[in-house]
Amino acid sequence: HPARGVFAGKMKSVSEGSETSDVAGADRTSNNSRWITVPRVSFHGVPGAFSSLAASELMPDCEPVACESLDLVTDSVTQWRSDLAILPIKNSLEGTLHDIQDKLMSCDLHIVGEVNLRNVHCLVALPSVKREDIKRVLTHPMALAQCSTFLKGLDAVREAVYDTAYGAKLIKSENLSDTAAIASAEAAQTYGLKVLERDIHDKTRGENITRYIILARDPAEYVPNCAYRTSLVFTLEEGSGQLFKALSVFALREISITKIESRPLRANPLLSTDEGTKQFNYVFYLDFLGHSSELKSKQAIRHLQEITPFFKILGSYPTSAGVS
Repeated sequence: HPARGVFAGKMKSVSEGSETSDVAGADRTSNNSRWITVPRVSFHGVPGAFSSLAASELMPDCEPVACESLDLVTDSVTQWRSDLAILPIKNSLEGTLHDIQDKLMSCDLHIVGEVNLRNVHCLVALPSVKREDIKRVLTHPMALAQCSTFLKGLDAVREAVYDTAYGAKLIKSENLSDTAAIASAEAAQTYGLKVLERDIHDKTRGENITRYIILARDPAEYVPNCAYRTSLVFTLEEGSGQLFKALSVFALREISITKIESRPLRANPLLSTDEGTKQFNYVFYLDFLGHSSELKSKQAIRHLQEITPFFKILGSYPTSAGVS
């Protein structure tokens, strides 16, 4: 079915190894995209990171390329050391990852795919360590927030590191017998650690699902009869009704908007109003259903560009089946 598109169709657990199970969607193996066989995929973190597991789950033959910073992830693609990058952009418990969203504005890459994956957090430690021995827990700040209820019952200091799997790696390399990490089961296996507790996110808040985006140097190929999403970013002039005008270009053409978020513009955070006061100057991130090359999308984009000082299409790409 062509509407499944690049990477669309599966929502998988990426922390249960061979025990991964489908949550929604259709068979990803039916995809015929050129991206599926791309071997080198950059990600932020170390082996065992959820992003690397997502890349391997989506493209089993790929070679994940570990990067220590977000800049290195995107630079790896722009400098031809990698073919693609995979980045988490939104989490069902904690919302948008704003540093990554803002990076999309400045990097010269295109979103070419998306997928929604369930992350299963585990408490991991050296094989000899028991739960009562733990005095410190290492993990990514977002994982600390996602597992806050569990951590309240653990009398341990919480320490943020740049990647969940890096915490596991640090425990192994420094032989930390009083420390645990929150990471994937695969990270525990990679670094010879033991899983003390499994699936420890705050379940009262719902499932822990992360939306990942795939970035490439070139835009995704357009396939007729495929369901697409387009992501763009823009700013507005100061004045009454500007946001209403911007959204109207889609409403008038019956184009469905699936997301809109605003952030203060870092380069120029304040605007002067006609009344002589100051207000925040916002940048808007918007997703809509459709491809930028389709007629009504072209018309809406052209109309929007007429009223926006800054405008950029981040990518048109096949929608992921399941969770949107």
